[in-house]
Amino acid sequence: MTEAPWSGRLAVVGIGLEGLGFMSPRARRLLERAECVVGSRRHLKLAAIDSRGLEWDGSMPALEATLAGRDGSRTVLLASGDPNLFGIGSTLFGRYGADRIDIEPATSSLQLALARAGVPMVGTALLSCHGRPLAAAVGPALGARRFAILTDPKNHPGAVAAALVEAGMESCARLVVAERLGDDEEIVRSGTLDSPPPPPYDPLAVVVVERETGSGPRIGVDESEYEHDAGQVTKAEARAIAIAALDPARDDVVWDLGAGSGSVAIEAARQADRGAVYAVERDHARMEVLRRNLARHCSWNVDAVEGEAATVMAQLPAPDAVFIGGGGLEIGWLVTASAAAIRRRHAAVPGRLVANLATIESIQETIAACRAASVEWRLSQVQVSRARDLAGRLGWEALNPVHVLAAKVNRS
Repeated sequence: MTEAPWSGRLAVVGIGLEGLGFMSPRARRLLERAECVVGSRRHLKLAAIDSRGLEWDGSMPALEATLAGRDGSRTVLLASGDPNLFGIGSTLFGRYGADRIDIEPATSSLQLALARAGVPMVGTALLSCHGRPLAAAVGPALGARRFAILTDPKNHPGAVAAALVEAGMESCARLVVAERLGDDEEIVRSGTLDSPPPPPYDPLAVVVVERETGSGPRIGVDESEYEHDAGQVTKAEARAIAIAALDPARDDVVWDLGAGSGSVAIEAARQADRGAVYAVERDHARMEVLRRNLARHCSWNVDAVEGEAATVMAQLPAPDAVFIGGGGLEIGWLVTASAAAIRRRHAAVPGRLVANLATIESIQETIAACRAASVEWRLSQVQVSRARDLAGRLGWEALNPVHVLAAKVNRS
């Protein structure tokens, strides 16, 4: 945690286009007793703040400079809607801790948009591409039956609709564009993904999409969905087993060492949709293929890292799970270094280390490294045969066997 430049507990109050009239009683009390109110020009105007107002440009350095030396308990920071939903709240909590921040939310534009669209909030994915890459919303949306996306002038509703269709979502899905919610000029328009309401759009419009059904988690998809070099891609069946052994939680950090085409990284990232996946690949040509696959699959939370694992690993955040898909002669060292990196987490939940191995020597070196690192491991041989046509009848074609080592890494 960072030391806060103010004393006491800073009040962060949400405000919508309705202004003071729709604030909670506690929010109004906080404003009434505040010695100073910090916010954008628009927010200060909505709250009818005059001499107590301090205009803020939205940046953290400016906020810290403005609040330096002040009594946070007598200060209010104004923010849009629910500051803890794609707003300044999560940043402040992460930087200063919950004991220094007091958030009083207003109704968020995402909540209002769902109400106007007649879509229940329970089970709806709440997403944002406001000031973020468009893929940050499109990627998670692909598996959702219904979702709401906060947009911005660049990633406007028309661009969002086009990106969803390009990513493979059915064009007939219902789409609602909600603008200036809570204002006298509120507009709610309906359409479909292939025929969205036309521009112009409000800079802070919300898009709501409702589908007949969402897709599954898309684990172990066919290799044809990934660009790869002459079959150098983890086969679907082995990939599904590896992802299950990695068992990524939604907020996990995952490493994919020797990522190749990126198929494991991409599918792990769908599970760790609030976390981050680092796909490390030293071969430049394969890295270019990997990046194209990331773009194709809207893998917004995968960071492609080109370089030798030995150099790169020290620069990455401690992982919750590590997949080793290409170790070669370095497999023993990679296992040892990965186990040590996982232990940097100091977490109660064991970390996971998974390696796909092709040779007997790699198996021996990996097991020796696991024993030396005192990690619990299991080894499975995955032998898959796929049906193929034999002159109009079915026969079997065996794939090369893969040995999957799955290890649990506990704290030292």
